[in-house]
Amino acid sequence: MACFKFVLTTFYLLALFWGASAKDCLIDIKKLQQNHPLFLTQDSNDLIYPVTQTSTISFNTRDSFELECPGSGKVKAEDQTFGEKVVAKCLADGVVGIENQRFNVSEVECTRKVSSTARYTKNTCWSQHSEIEVGFKLASGKFIRVYNVCFDEETRNVVYSTFNMTRDIGYQTAGNTRPAWSEGKFYKLPGVKMDELYNNDVQRQTINRQLGLPEEDTSYVKPHGTRYLARGHLTAKADFMYNAEQQATFHYINSAPQWQSFNARNWFYLERNLRNFVAEKYIDVLVYTGTYGALTLPHASTGEETDVYFYFDSNGERFVPIPELFWKVAYDPVHRAGVAVIGLNNPYQTDISASLICTNIADKISWLNFDIDKPAAGYMYACDVDEFRKAVRDFPDLDIKKLLT
Repeated sequence: MACFKFVLTTFYLLALFWGASAKDCLIDIKKLQQNHPLFLTQDSNDLIYPVTQTSTISFNTRDSFELECPGSGKVKAEDQTFGEKVVAKCLADGVVGIENQRFNVSEVECTRKVSSTARYTKNTCWSQHSEIEVGFKLASGKFIRVYNVCFDEETRNVVYSTFNMTRDIGYQTAGNTRPAWSEGKFYKLPGVKMDELYNNDVQRQTINRQLGLPEEDTSYVKPHGTRYLARGHLTAKADFMYNAEQQATFHYINSAPQWQSFNARNWFYLERNLRNFVAEKYIDVLVYTGTYGALTLPHASTGEETDVYFYFDSNGERFVPIPELFWKVAYDPVHRAGVAVIGLNNPYQTDISASLICTNIADKISWLNFDIDKPAAGYMYACDVDEFRKAVRDFPDLDIKKLLT
């Protein structure tokens, strides 16, 4: 009798175990194709994100959801091509059902890369500038916002870009390719595209004309190395979970001209340090990243410090100021903690004090790690957000009670 009870108990426990396992249907986002479709809820068309502290989306077995490829692409699995959006079911770990066929989720992709859209919202930002949202326009008509931008139409300057960084950022997809940058309809520069301005020779000539130097002079823009102006992301590619979201950061209205020596060193360290901090502390943060002022360099004839722009024509018309500073504000609304971090975008500036807009408190922020011994890497410092707002007056009055340390 005891043996019979043992067998029944064992069978019951195994049944519970098998039942629980069968109920959990997991999809690892790190195993998705680079050109993967969006995973959306069927009812509200919201993006489905991984469960807490994992890289896996969790369903009950046979749960339905939608796969969609915004931008004229179609869902494809192996040699089967379906519509722009399809209903899928999670059948087992890493296995989905589409139109009564089974596919490994690692074989599901879009026939064209998911296309992100940048569009005006009809709202203003900082009283006078245009708000632009970047995200995905779905077949249902819904728009999924990835981040917002504040754009100065008059100077063609990106004032800031903002988004919410998730606490699960440590589990994002990685190693994905970088797409071409998209200009959209925002810059409208006379006779030239933004892509052309970033050509090494073109940016050298543009800067030299403003400084009274021969067009071929290499005092500032070098033909080799890191002394040239790169497309500096404001909201970074790696700040998002999915490849489709990461690709959406490659809009020019999410960038500004940034010296590569700064872009690849201290600015990169700041972006990485913030992601690591958010993942380690497991907090959600609101992030603003913006530009301040215009870089100045001495005129060859007069020695006078001259504002330098990325577009400058023979009539003296100028647009897209090369920023003097890049800044990033991180705010944890739950703990009401925040900090502003500022970086100098000028590897040739020797008087650092001229670009200090608030008191440096970087030594109080444990997660910051700068290369302070190499000025060309971009001098960086941190400030109290309330003091930062005295210089950047339109920055919102966040409810901050302490530093984000």
